[in-house]
Amino acid sequence: MTSESQAKLGATPESNVEPGPPITTAPRRIEIVGTAQLGNDGYWIGLENSDGWVETWSRDEDAYALRLKGDSMAPAIRSGWVAVCEPNHRLVPGEYVMVTTTDGQSMVKELLFESEDSVSVMSVNSAYERRTIDWADIEKIHYVGNILAPSKILSRI
Repeated sequence: MTSESQAKLGATPESNVEPGPPITTAPRRIEIVGTAQLGNDGYWIGLENSDGWVETWSRDEDAYALRLKGDSMAPAIRSGWVAVCEPNHRLVPGEYVMVTTTDGQSMVKELLFESEDSVSVMSVNSAYERRTIDWADIEKIHYVGNILAPSKILSRI
């Protein structure tokens, strides 16, 4: 029986795909804890009080958000947008990461690859060069799970 004749008879074609569980988790509040520069002169400004929050989905209980400034990731990410960082998520080549170096620079870049000795990252904006950073020079590197527009910031203090 063809799928067309099955549809006419009200029968459904057989499938080996089982439906997954429904998605029922709600978005949660994730605090904006600082600012990361999108450029070669990266830095992180820690805020004493929250600079607001965003509501989004994240399975990482330690997730935090950063306001982004600069143009190194334009046009994909614009100045003023928010990155939701997930420190417990694995790093994924081709996706965004937040890197803080031992000299205090914080930046959001695309992760190209990681080796035993270093990571290679690049900006979306072609005016900026690709950068290789030794693991010894990295204080932390966190997966960026979401990028949100400034309109998604719910409160400012």
